[in-house]
Amino acid sequence: MVYENKDAGKDKKIVLMFPGQGSQYIGMGMELALSDSKTSAYFEKASEKLSIDILKIIAGDSKDGTELTQTFFSQVSIFTLSAAINDYIFNDMEKTRKDILCCMGHSLGDYSALLSSGYFNFDNGLEVVARRAEMMEKTNREAEGMMAAIIGITIEEAELHIAESEEDVYLANYNDYKQIVITGLKKNVEKFIVFLTSRSSAKIIPLKVKTASHCPLMKPVSEKLYDYLSKFPAGSLKTDFFSTSEKAFCIEKNIPQVLSGQLIKTINWFESIEYLLKSNAEIFIELGPGKVLSNLVRRISRKNNKEVKIFDTDSLESINNLKNFLIGRS
Repeated sequence: MVYENKDAGKDKKIVLMFPGQGSQYIGMGMELALSDSKTSAYFEKASEKLSIDILKIIAGDSKDGTELTQTFFSQVSIFTLSAAINDYIFNDMEKTRKDILCCMGHSLGDYSALLSSGYFNFDNGLEVVARRAEMMEKTNREAEGMMAAIIGITIEEAELHIAESEEDVYLANYNDYKQIVITGLKKNVEKFIVFLTSRSSAKIIPLKVKTASHCPLMKPVSEKLYDYLSKFPAGSLKTDFFSTSEKAFCIEKNIPQVLSGQLIKTINWFESIEYLLKSNAEIFIELGPGKVLSNLVRRISRKNNKEVKIFDTDSLESINNLKNFLIGRS
């Protein structure tokens, strides 16, 4: 594979996972930000750089409390929180860092993963995330998109239903064996949901996302993003980065192509986790809001008869429990 770094991840056990858009919720990370000055400094710096009050948006105190559902605000907020948690846990743990097999993300989470890997620092990572979000919002204003999770059918069944419906919808994420995400224009996704509901007992959950990511509709954004990233000054990978759209470890020179291509390619989460389980990953840590990725890894590891340790960082208690575990392990 053109992107693969065949020397990546040898004899290492820890996988750092970073969530994407849709994982945001009102109040996320507030407990940590209010208790740790270094964490709050991340939000202050991001707010100053973007001329917005991120903590106010996360708290739901701005306007009608719905700003966090908007693409721009959700993406920069998730990135900032993930960066802060990553620093809080790993800044003074260089020995633990040496045990990290890779950093990986789910869609937007790739940018947080690349920050953790050393490719971005916080300032330029935030700048890229903000630019990407602006591009995506502009496309959505021109043609409103929508994404929805479908739970209870396989990829093959979903493909068959899409073909039968003749609606222009696409498979965006393969999250696990019976959980996929569809994407497309809002009007087409809504029609497909009606069609599927009449033919299947699958559970359908509209996502807190207002774009049509990971499909051909994002091609104009993908092309602009590649032009931007190919000229953007970035650092070097200090920790290996695994792409869930390429299902491979990536070398530095291909990252602009991977990140821009990710917008039009399917995120294949469960096969990526299977790959890492076969690489003897033993500890999976989700850094950011929610527990979506942790729960997916739990189901995938059970399906593959693998015993692994799984941590989330969705509360101050879980963050400190993780830090104590890593300190005890080092």
